[in-house]
Amino acid sequence: MGSPASTPQEIAREAVKLLAARRLPPTPDNFQSAYHEVAGTRPLQPFPLAQLRQIGQALPERTPAQVRFKALFNKAVSRHSWDDLEKLLTQHAGNPSPSAAVEAAPVTHAPAAPLPDPTAQAEAVPIAPDIAEQTARVIDIALPLVAADDTRLRDMGEELVRYLRLEQHHTPTLRRMLADYAYRLSFGVDDQLGVRQALLDLLRLVFEHIDAISPDNPWLRQQMQALVQAAEPPLTQGRLQDLQARLKDVIVKQAEAREQTVRAQELMRQTLTTFLERLAQTTVSTGQYHAKFEACAHALERAESLADMAPVVQEAIQTARSFAADTQRVVDELTDLRDRADRAEAEIQRLRAELDQMAELVTHDLLTGVLNRKGLQSAIDRETRRAERTGTRVCIALLDVDDFKRLNDTLGHLAGDAALKHLADVARRSLRPQDTIGRYGGEEFIIILPDTTTDEAAGVVQRLQRDLSAHLFLQGEQKVLITFSAGVTELQHDEPVDAAIARADAAMYRAKRAGKNRVMTG
Repeated sequence: MGSPASTPQEIAREAVKLLAARRLPPTPDNFQSAYHEVAGTRPLQPFPLAQLRQIGQALPERTPAQVRFKALFNKAVSRHSWDDLEKLLTQHAGNPSPSAAVEAAPVTHAPAAPLPDPTAQAEAVPIAPDIAEQTARVIDIALPLVAADDTRLRDMGEELVRYLRLEQHHTPTLRRMLADYAYRLSFGVDDQLGVRQALLDLLRLVFEHIDAISPDNPWLRQQMQALVQAAEPPLTQGRLQDLQARLKDVIVKQAEAREQTVRAQELMRQTLTTFLERLAQTTVSTGQYHAKFEACAHALERAESLADMAPVVQEAIQTARSFAADTQRVVDELTDLRDRADRAEAEIQRLRAELDQMAELVTHDLLTGVLNRKGLQSAIDRETRRAERTGTRVCIALLDVDDFKRLNDTLGHLAGDAALKHLADVARRSLRPQDTIGRYGGEEFIIILPDTTTDEAAGVVQRLQRDLSAHLFLQGEQKVLITFSAGVTELQHDEPVDAAIARADAAMYRAKRAGKNRVMTG
């Protein structure tokens, strides 16, 4: 860390360093700008009236606040007053609400303050090299996230990182660069948060209305409700990966169901069409045979001898045989159509049974939105494999709601379900991003705590107990305190999950016997 620049020579050296950090050529204009920035002075330049008037004309006038801001801006420009412009823009930039800044008190004209002496010693507070490096690392790591769509913010961040990694710093310059970056960063963060919320709202809207495509599909409706709950903040990379996998399963299964349903419907349509065609043909054939039989009857009535009757009888017999053959053919075709219709109905029933079976394969509890037993098993397997690769620990905590039966008996089962959902909601907000909670059964929950010792895990669960006490469960106008007892244990290498759960369960019962609303390790 160098001493603060106090002489023109030192200021010039700092200006050259600043240009190098910003990767700017040492042109006269660039050097003059950097020199005054390091010295904390303002260059004496003519007032750019034409340019500022052009800016004033381009300012928006969509709201009353913008109209007032434009009027004050143009008034300051007409007075050639840098002070009025500085006060107006400072008020506008210093207030998080642009409209509120414009609604501030009108800017008044004040005498220009004397320019600082270029040779005056600038205020400086030494910065330790390790602090400067850590600050640079923080900015560098966060840049891809906060400046993904803001090239100006990215450039400012990269410039700040380069300057922080210089051997010497001019403190006023560094302070100004940090302030500019923080101001620009606030807009970037707001924009990213807005994009994130808009995407979540869009995703939730899709989930909530997609079941309208298949209104008679209760399986799909259950999956969409579960996905809506799974998309609730706080979101982690693990939860998003799980959400993506579940959504893919729903899409694939729904596509298969739709394809099979379309095939079954087409088969039923063909069956009905063929049946109607055969029925019409049968009607026509019956009429034709009826006419032939009528003709034979009239011929027999006119016959005067056996010789006259013989050919008529032969024709009647032949007609009857043809009629019987046609009738049998129609019967065979209709029987085949009936068999095909039965197979189509059986296919639809099989598909419905398969969809019902798929509901049992869901990895999330439909009531609380957290993992169910199947989802917990997958999450534990995933975390144990990761722990083996990284050489870290994994703990689990088994939670059991205290006096849940009494709560059900007193307030009813619907209130009991709402209480479980309340506990799950508080847990999602209270737990760390890497932690995972699932419903083990009834009023029991399991929390998976990766890269955590048993003492640290117990601390996480105790914090959840405090948060649950701070956020009372509301049942109508009644406030209900929900507590739970918990047992915490560490998963051992090559240990069956059931053995670890049994150990956590034993610790939980010790917490119950010790007075409830406690956490025990085992």
